[in-house]
Amino acid sequence: METEKLLESISKKLGVLIALNLVSMNSKAKVTENIKMLDRFGLMPTEIAEILNTSANTVNVTKSRIKSNKNK
Repeated sequence: METEKLLESISKKLGVLIALNLVSMNSKAKVTENIKMLDRFGLMPTEIAEILNTSANTVNVTKSRIKSNKNK
């Protein structure tokens, strides 16, 4: 069980490193695109907000808008 948690933690951290690299490479991407990408890596809104230098509320609102646009 400990091994699984450790592997999940390592996987998440690698995902964050990849996401940070992509965000820095694609600095002209819209915030919405970056939020979608980071959310796919399983990051919490507070983590996404820290990476993108915004608020967790902005991330939550953006995620909600993305979700509502998918449902239309």
